[in-house]
Amino acid sequence: MKLVVDCNVQFRLGNIDAFQLADGLQYLYAHVGQLTGIYRYKYRVMRQIRMCKDVKHVIYYRFNTGPVGKGPGVGIWAPGWRVWLFFIRGIIPLLERWLGNLLARTFEGRHSKGMVRVVTKQRAESHFDLELRAAVMKDIMDMMPEGVKANKAKTIMQHFSEAWRCWKANIPWKVPGMPGPIENMILRYVKQKADWWTNSAYYNRERIKRGATVDKTVCKKNLGRLTRLYLKSEQERQHCYLKDGPYISAEEGVAIYTTLVHWLEARKFNHIPFPPINYKHDTKILTLAL
Repeated sequence: MKLVVDCNVQFRLGNIDAFQLADGLQYLYAHVGQLTGIYRYKYRVMRQIRMCKDVKHVIYYRFNTGPVGKGPGVGIWAPGWRVWLFFIRGIIPLLERWLGNLLARTFEGRHSKGMVRVVTKQRAESHFDLELRAAVMKDIMDMMPEGVKANKAKTIMQHFSEAWRCWKANIPWKVPGMPGPIENMILRYVKQKADWWTNSAYYNRERIKRGATVDKTVCKKNLGRLTRLYLKSEQERQHCYLKDGPYISAEEGVAIYTTLVHWLEARKFNHIPFPPINYKHDTKILTLAL
């Protein structure tokens, strides 16, 4: 609109003649996309831009022929003007409605429909994380005195994230000099998150076993989780063995070994030697065995 007005102003001031005005308008309607970049705000305008381009090509094809050649310009602006006129006619009521809604939302805020939002499966995990985070933040805010809340809350949340990573990697988490109540709170929330994490891993594994429709990424994640849990339990078992074990005394070990030797003798067990390297039938025996 502004560019069209500017062209007419230049004409009225006498800076350009009627031919230049017509030529300028034709160029303007044919190159709105280039001159304004309007398609960045409403991509649907590409239809009008393409239509005007097609019209321009038809006009140039008929006009720039023979002795005219590429020519000084074409003053046929009406077909392009028609396209943009129809566009503006259609878009004005839409713009009015959108602006009205925007203003209402800015001043009054959003009106929720009063229905309960259901958390979809896709967002269940992030939803639980956010809820837990909010609960941790609330507890921190309740604990802290008024002056140190803001900067300390962030640090404690970072400690919480680190504690959770340590739990997953099965590394002992201990921060020297951390106040007892805060450490206990972090450990409590890590325990809560760990329980939920483990339960969801077993629940998803159950679904996979049952043959329910399970997303591919869920299967991959589940495998990773179960591997982590297995490694945690194995490390725990080994740690307990080092701490409390060995669970068999020396006498029991000797007794088991002696019993095995006696049993083998009773069965007339012959020791089978490992085939020597220069044994010529070893490949045939291997083939037979396989």
